[in-house]
Amino acid sequence: MKIIVADDTGFCFGVQRALQMIDSKVANHEKIYTLGDVVHNKSVIRSLEQKGIKILQEDIPQDAADSVLVIRAHGIPRKQLQEMKRIFKDVVDTTCPIVMKLFMTAEQMHKQGYKIIVFGKKNHPEMIALMGYVQDVIVTTEPIPLHIKSCVLSQTTMSTYEFYKFLEKSIDISNFKELRVINTICDVTAKRESQTQEVARKSDLVIVLGGKNSSNTSKLAKIASQITKTVHIEEPSEVDEIDLSAIKTIGIVTGTSTPQEDVKTLTEKILNRREKE
Repeated sequence: MKIIVADDTGFCFGVQRALQMIDSKVANHEKIYTLGDVVHNKSVIRSLEQKGIKILQEDIPQDAADSVLVIRAHGIPRKQLQEMKRIFKDVVDTTCPIVMKLFMTAEQMHKQGYKIIVFGKKNHPEMIALMGYVQDVIVTTEPIPLHIKSCVLSQTTMSTYEFYKFLEKSIDISNFKELRVINTICDVTAKRESQTQEVARKSDLVIVLGGKNSSNTSKLAKIASQITKTVHIEEPSEVDEIDLSAIKTIGIVTGTSTPQEDVKTLTEKILNRREKE
């Protein structure tokens, strides 16, 4: 059996940066909470919990004044961030710089009088955070008539192809006077899209490794499935449930919040299985 691993796997810069910021606080023996999942990956969250880090969903802990709060890489609304800084001893904001650039771009364009339309998923944490910067932003994945003066942006983890398809269809049904289009999709996720296509064309089966609640990982699974047989798993152990008997070439791609160690484990498990068969 042949295994093809995409050139770019494991953490992206934003996730690596977030985890390094957290580790610096762990090293100082701080009491740490995270506001929701820092990233969308089960093994990463489990690793943080093993370090004694607790995940908050809504309730503020009684020891907040003596604790550190970590803001997830997706960001949070500005007012909420200010409130957390008032409550906790220290707040570590791990918002990805690329995500923050989207927030700042949307805010700047809004101040210039543009109606902000963002191609994205309304309930995604990144988009919820964005709505705290531009309250009347329109977040949608369905083409809509554009306003007279519009600026179209994208959630950073969306498909580049689908973004431009959305834009094209929206323009077709619109009567605007001024339009600004700014591609705010992360270059790293866009690069992994093209690599996924390359791997899929050479493989009988593509295994997409990463969180199923991860937008960029789910996007890769969708892309690969349009080319070849594809399975999306969250952890290496799940490969034991996949029938590999008729597979000659397996491709492996990952989301940007998937640890490189998981890629190594997955590859080893596949090779060990074939040796036993």
